[in-house]
Formats: sequence, C-alpha cells, structure tokens
Amino acid sequence: MSYTDRMFDFKGQWDAPSRCGLKIIAKNDGNVVIVTELFENNPGTSVTSFIAGLATVIVKEFGLEPEKTRFIEHCPDRGSKLDHYQESFDLVRLRWDGEWYADPEWVRITKHGVDEMIG
Repeated sequence: MSYTDRMFDFKGQWDAPSRCGLKIIAKNDGNVVIVTELFENNPGTSVTSFIAGLATVIVKEFGLEPEKTRFIEHCPDRGSKLDHYQESFDLVRLRWDGEWYADPEWVRITKHGVDEMIG
C-alpha cells in the first residue's frame, strides 16, 4: 500500500487558484482519495463546489484508475458548538463518462467508516 499526504494546488472555478489537503491511499483493490477543505487557507474554490472537477484533475494528474478510485470529502472541526462546523466525512459518488467525473452525490460516513475503507 502506498500513501500520499500533501497540500494540493488546483485551478478551481474560472481557473481560480485553489488549495486543499490531499491524501491518496493506494490499495490492492483501488484507491481512496481524501480531499480536505482548508477554509481560510484556500484562496479560491471550495472542495464542495468543485468536487467533480477536482476529482477529475486528481485522477489525471496522479494516473489513477477512475473506476477503481473512491473519493471522500473531509471538513475538519472548526471549533464551534454548531453542528455544521464539526468534523465531517462524506463519501462522494461520482459518474465517470470516460473523460470527466460528473453528478456528485454526497453520503455522510463516520470516521470509523473512513478507517475501514483505508484499512
């Protein structure tokens, strides 16, 4: 199993310079990609707003097999008592058309669920 963990710069909507956290876990049965929203440290497009385009860029740049790659969107805890600012993980289901990802659907999962996916 190989592992990548780094900041990732990408061109967001309207080519806006954007940044996210990126983890790629290469497993025997495919890849798990975790993209982390950086909030104030992201100068451009949010991960949520550009997830299909971001997933496409990651697959192409890192030579991943689209049909064998699962994407998780991670929003870290923002230190608030409000629920929507607490840490969250979503499995993002995307349709691959042979060239691009499209039609994202988010399914909330637990941190334990993420741990099970990455082994």
